[in-house]
Amino acid sequence: MSTFQALVQAIIPATPYFSKPFQTAGALELRVYEYVIWILDHSIAHPIKKQLNLVNNSMSIATAELLDSGAVQLIQTEQIQYPLNLYAFPGGGPFTTLSPIDRLRAISLIERLEINLENLKLPYQNNPGLIRNMMDVLNQLTQFGLYSEWPAYGTTRLFSPEYRRVEYFPPGWIQTQYPGPSFGYRDFRGFLASMPQKKVKD
Repeated sequence: MSTFQALVQAIIPATPYFSKPFQTAGALELRVYEYVIWILDHSIAHPIKKQLNLVNNSMSIATAELLDSGAVQLIQTEQIQYPLNLYAFPGGGPFTTLSPIDRLRAISLIERLEINLENLKLPYQNNPGLIRNMMDVLNQLTQFGLYSEWPAYGTTRLFSPEYRRVEYFPPGWIQTQYPGPSFGYRDFRGFLASMPQKKVKD
């Protein structure tokens, strides 16, 4: 969990209090890391396991180890810009010891495949396409988790979708000024298309 806490904090950090009216809570404070882990293990894992014939592999654990591999490579090649912090996320791996900017640089390094693909665990071992896609997915999931209704599910957020209930107005909706779902919103849905008329022969 610590690895994903460090991940979402780097992607969408909390904004300073004085920056109001913008939000002060970031993805870490809104527990978006739980959303990322849930999606990895419940939605993304199934098609990948089926495709690669895997059984007991945890997608979130494998992805955390992938992020740690990028961090180790960044550290060993002396590319970090800031000192390591061993206490920022207790119990975390190498990725969590990096500064936020270095975490993003580790993700870029992984995306460029500047790691040993042979030493990775399944499903990432020698799978450059999946690795690159996952770096995009992690960024997208963090944004989806923050700006969707997921943080407002509160005590039901880790239930299966049919049992989740919105317990308060989502912070992301407030920031984006989305008034919430309703029937009858007037919205632009594109231009009306007209079909060409066939000429009728006399």
